[in-house]
Amino acid sequence: MEDLLSKIADTIPGEMITSLRDVYRELDDKQSRFQKDFPVHCIESCGECCRHYVPALTQAEALVAAYVIIRDEREDEVLSRLNCGDTESSVCPLYNDEGPYHCSLYEGRSMVCRLFGFSCSEDKNHNLVWRACKWKEDKKEEIDPEILKLNRKDVPVMSEYGERLEECSDIEGESIYSALPKAIWKLKMILEMTENTPA
Repeated sequence: MEDLLSKIADTIPGEMITSLRDVYRELDDKQSRFQKDFPVHCIESCGECCRHYVPALTQAEALVAAYVIIRDEREDEVLSRLNCGDTESSVCPLYNDEGPYHCSLYEGRSMVCRLFGFSCSEDKNHNLVWRACKWKEDKKEEIDPEILKLNRKDVPVMSEYGERLEECSDIEGESIYSALPKAIWKLKMILEMTENTPA
């Protein structure tokens, strides 16, 4: 598909997508450095986080996901997953047991999914706290708090990226089951309008 984002760049949804994608790229770079500096990794073929969590999406997160879906021409597949999904289940409807990352929409995954496992939180004194993935049982990594303190500028911090997400969108999350179809519909409608508007 022709560059979808350039067609909607001057719209509010286009600006939200661009802003949040920039934050995602920055987070990806920071997490790459974090994984090089610290012994942190996912267990190969795990996917437990996807089997035990269904993310709520802000409007910006849903729009980024919808952008990836429409760009890759996967609307029917994703909407079918959402329509057939069990809204009471703890398994994410985008979970893919066969894929290497277990997310069928990895490039468009939400902020919380990006942060899980590769970021720190803060305690009440703003000290960085590392919590290893609870699914690792006997293979949990340890990171010295003093080393985190010394490397703070290179450590992804959940609260900081929560604030960055809030800058891109409303912070109220909505069920992925409703947020994603709405975002797909909105982007398709905007695209249709731009295609029917004389130059």
